[in-house]
Amino acid sequence: MSTSTTEVPAWLTANVRPAGSFGRADVARLRALLGALSMSASLVVLDLAAVRLRSGHAADAIDEAGWELERRGGCLLCINADDDARARLGGCRHAVVVGPGEPTPVS
Repeated sequence: MSTSTTEVPAWLTANVRPAGSFGRADVARLRALLGALSMSASLVVLDLAAVRLRSGHAADAIDEAGWELERRGGCLLCINADDDARARLGGCRHAVVVGPGEPTPVS
């Protein structure tokens, strides 16, 4: 029997699906959740199908979490982003944003 000394790194993937309308008052909870996940997960999939981002502060929270994940070799993937969400997240440099039905990037 042969054993390999090369180990495949373990990944933790978190799927998050917020729902409702996120304005300035709701951003603290979103920031706290994404902050905690970005410290322990390898990949965070943020499904935006059921959410409306009403505040630029939400985009900032998403970008900050993306930066933390990226810094540790991970990724924040925002899926099902409608035109409004894509416009709000257009300035994010550390999150991958894809619309409904669009293919997700393959690494």
